[in-house]
Amino acid sequence: MKLDSSANILAPSSNLVRCVCALAAPGLLLFALAPAAQTWRGDLSQGGSIVVDPDTRRALREEGGSTRPLWDGVHRLEDGSTVIVRDGVAVPTRDMVDAWSGARPPEPLYEDRWCMQLVRKTCGFDDACISQAACLQARTLLADVERERRDLAMLPDQSMDATAPVPTEERCRQALSEAAFPACASLTRQGDGRCRALVTQACGAADACASSAACDAAQQLEALETEERLAVADPSGRTDTGGKCIEAMSNAFFAPCAGAAAD
Repeated sequence: MKLDSSANILAPSSNLVRCVCALAAPGLLLFALAPAAQTWRGDLSQGGSIVVDPDTRRALREEGGSTRPLWDGVHRLEDGSTVIVRDGVAVPTRDMVDAWSGARPPEPLYEDRWCMQLVRKTCGFDDACISQAACLQARTLLADVERERRDLAMLPDQSMDATAPVPTEERCRQALSEAAFPACASLTRQGDGRCRALVTQACGAADACASSAACDAAQQLEALETEERLAVADPSGRTDTGGKCIEAMSNAFFAPCAGAAAD
């Protein structure tokens, strides 16, 4: 997955684009909106704002005093989340639904704490991989961050923010995407991830359909869900991508793997 910095868009593989467009099919997403629901608004990462009407779900872009329809695609917001637009209509995100229903979405407590995310990724939410080399190295990096923060707090210049980024945090941010820091298997093997069932359905219990477009897209969704779960205090909560996976279970694009019955 690559970030196109020139167009506010997260450019996924063609398989993922096909699957998220399918999720915008009429009638697939049904939400009971409160009569007084307000227009949802989000800031785009490259400037301007996206506004979504709660009744029509039409997506518009506001910038410099002008408003125009938002083109189809996957748009990245300033907070790192994404909004999918298909035929001018936004696929409702968990944040939109929560805002329209009056519920508060889970706070991304570890959103900028890259080393904490790395520890959770490599060690597992349940510390199932606590003895693995990647987990041990991640914990060492986290300890380095805590030491750097203590040193920062002791500086005579009180204008320095003790919560400001420190060098090791940047190292952890890079490590999150490195092969040397693999995710603990328990992140997806056990319980709370909503996309695991979609991967099993699309790929087959023994990966009989591992080369299919649907399997590839389901695995990408699961990876996005894991990133979201790493940033929140309670990984068992339903994330935006987790909600999309639940909805996708009944979508024809993710039909059960034909080879699953033979496994």
